[in-house]
Amino acid sequence: MKALHIVNMKGGGIGTFLKLIERKGEIVWEREKQKEIPISLNKMDKIIIYGYIPDFDFKLFKNKVKIYFFCGLRSVSKRMILNRIEFNPLHIYKLLKFKMWLKNFDYYLSASFSMNSLAKKFYSVDSFVIHNGIDFGSMKEIKRDRTDNVLLWIGRAAWIKGLDRFLKLMELLEDYEGWILGVEGKNHKNVKFFGFVNDVYNYISKAKAVIITSYYESMSYVALESLYYGVPVLTLKSAGGAFEVLNLLGKYEWCFENIEDIANYIKNNEIEDYKRTYLFDELFNFENVYLRYKRLLETLK
Repeated sequence: MKALHIVNMKGGGIGTFLKLIERKGEIVWEREKQKEIPISLNKMDKIIIYGYIPDFDFKLFKNKVKIYFFCGLRSVSKRMILNRIEFNPLHIYKLLKFKMWLKNFDYYLSASFSMNSLAKKFYSVDSFVIHNGIDFGSMKEIKRDRTDNVLLWIGRAAWIKGLDRFLKLMELLEDYEGWILGVEGKNHKNVKFFGFVNDVYNYISKAKAVIITSYYESMSYVALESLYYGVPVLTLKSAGGAFEVLNLLGKYEWCFENIEDIANYIKNNEIEDYKRTYLFDELFNFENVYLRYKRLLETLK
């Protein structure tokens, strides 16, 4: 029997993950592009939903095992993420509505222990953890072309990605250049905006370090891909998934409480490139991740 993986649209990190499992023969139903279910109901025994689909017809799958994959926070306000009390009735209502929707599922998965922890905190559910991985075989070969004064930030314009924190960091590091990918902006002082780029790896190869300043990350492909190429990753602990990746690899010295600590570390330390280890390959090579994922799904009955 097959599992049917369901998502509204393959975007972001989970989109990357779904494209990889499709190569393994898994069936993915991208609802915004496919109106019809791409597999007979009689040929599936499980459905795994990635992300909130408020209009989903659970009755159609009443005899199937239903699994929700937490690949990010849903219906959680900025105040909640910043550990403040939420007073807005609309935000409270959205959270309660999502929690009720989650009751349709038999099991829950999370992309990191950090995500698992917040699923307990905000949604009162326990989940199994499956870290996302990267496909080593499809990674582009690049030549490390390190520039010792370039610090790289990659993300989008959403507040949760913490671009404001990176800009503050660059004010503290006037002798360095801050390169920003994924966001349009006007260059000023020691900050350069590159917007959307086709070849992000060319920029990663030149960075002294990649900086992650998110207010929260469920999992971080930016961290995984940068480390794959040997590029140091400095992250705030608030970034969750990125912080977790470095902890799993024993790189505690690259994890920080605040922007000032990152600035002081860069000023006072020689940051050596990351040397990939067996542990990195074991934990984050997609081939290994997929085997663990399949074994876990087989136990959920």
